[in-house]
Amino acid sequence: TMAYSFVALAITGIFILFGKHFLMPIIGHAVYGIILYIFKNVHNLVGPIFTLSVIVFFGLMVKDNMPQKGDLAWLKSGGGIFGHVDAARFNAGEKIWFWAGVTILGMVVSGSGWVLDMIVPNMEYWRGTMQLANIIHGVAAILMTVMAMGHIYVGSIGMEGALQGMKTGYVDEAWGKEHHELWYNDVKSGKL
Repeated sequence: TMAYSFVALAITGIFILFGKHFLMPIIGHAVYGIILYIFKNVHNLVGPIFTLSVIVFFGLMVKDNMPQKGDLAWLKSGGGIFGHVDAARFNAGEKIWFWAGVTILGMVVSGSGWVLDMIVPNMEYWRGTMQLANIIHGVAAILMTVMAMGHIYVGSIGMEGALQGMKTGYVDEAWGKEHHELWYNDVKSGKL
């Protein structure tokens, strides 16, 4: 749900933010206006679903994304580029994505989006407030989208076997041992 809602928000958001520069000159004002109207409504309807999915995802994954002793070594090795380093269920790169991308930027994008939709109770929606929320929303959304593109690349074609784990929640034994040996050992020993 989080992935699908994020993709819908990223695509519609890019068209809302930049569409007048690259799409409107091609299709004209009238057609662009109809598309933008549809995209803006989709964006506003999907936003709360994304917010809820980020909160649920945080609750489900926070325990396994706490910093651990092997994370610094994983970062120093360049994520395994400069030598193999064992990782727990999530390596340091995945933890950075969890904390910086999903949690912090996800909440900033969600909160500023709720302000832009004017659904925050007891708030005065002055022009300055809306302008600031728009800037925060746009910058955070672009940063999150860039980070997500890296995450999607590594999780799909950048690392063989990772896509299966993201789609199903399961990886084969050899992949688990090779990429997340500390977690693999905990599973095999019965600790997890």
